[in-house]
Amino acid sequence: MAAGTITIAPLTNSQKLFLQRLLVAHVLTDANAKQLYQSVKEGFANVTPEEDENDGEEEEGGFQRNNIDHGYMGNNFEHCLGIINASLVPAFNLEVGTVSLPPPYDMDEDDQQQQQQMSSSQSPGGRKRAHLIKYHAIVNRSNDGNAQMHAFPLSRGGPHEMAYFRMALEKIVERGVELLEEESNNNADGNGVGCPGSLSRMELINLRTEMDGNHRDKLTIRQTECALEVLEEEGWLARVAPPAEDDSDDDDDKTEDEDDDDEEGPGRPRRKRKKRPSSRNSTPSSRGNRRKSLKGTFYGVGPRSFIELGEFLQNAGLPGDRMPQSILHGL
Repeated sequence: MAAGTITIAPLTNSQKLFLQRLLVAHVLTDANAKQLYQSVKEGFANVTPEEDENDGEEEEGGFQRNNIDHGYMGNNFEHCLGIINASLVPAFNLEVGTVSLPPPYDMDEDDQQQQQQMSSSQSPGGRKRAHLIKYHAIVNRSNDGNAQMHAFPLSRGGPHEMAYFRMALEKIVERGVELLEEESNNNADGNGVGCPGSLSRMELINLRTEMDGNHRDKLTIRQTECALEVLEEEGWLARVAPPAEDDSDDDDDKTEDEDDDDEEGPGRPRRKRKKRPSSRNSTPSSRGNRRKSLKGTFYGVGPRSFIELGEFLQNAGLPGDRMPQSILHGL
């Protein structure tokens, strides 16, 4: 074997199938990835190891094997990811990347439960802080300018969609930084992971009008909607809980007497009640308890962007201490 030559062990058919399905899924939660691992493993449970045609002779590159067990998926899930990375990294400069982030937003949760979460365990951007789960995706290890430029798949978009994607990330991060500064000014607990910023679907669609240069007026509404669908499907953007907003000061300043005036009529005596305290005089914490959720569909930074475009996000202004923990898989 020539000096400096790297030996790359081939993957078994079961490992290849797991890798292919992970690529198709784009990004999977830890629970779904382990479910996929178990499903593939069970599918190959009765596969008999093949006899290698070379019968144990040394193959090109110095790799030697007698029997090929195509059902081999490593000792466990983590070991399987390490085996796959051992082949992907030297061969294609790709790897299975993993980060810990808040769970996906559950749009089916009832409003009361969401309000409780927002007042107890969420940042103003609506992302949960206390509970983190792992996300897995196949990513480009280069993470250089060229890789970032082509983060949006050319097969499903072009240069205008790429520019739109970068602008969307920058605007979401900008909104997140504003919320973090608000937390700091209110002496709120700023500990958390990820970007608390989000934009509504309408805001994201209208971003196309802010593109300039060669990208000015190049995307129609329909093209922008298609790009947004791809970005969500592939995990670059993710739906998040609608952000919270304070009740208006006008509503807070309204007195109970004014409410009763509306109810007055013949034969109904006027009842006087105490005036409710204004939000202007309330503390940040008490105001936070009266935050209400905006309606509509909102998007934040997706797990795949954190896995593959961490440097871009930080260059856009996201503080380093908000970046999620990256988990390595090796042998």
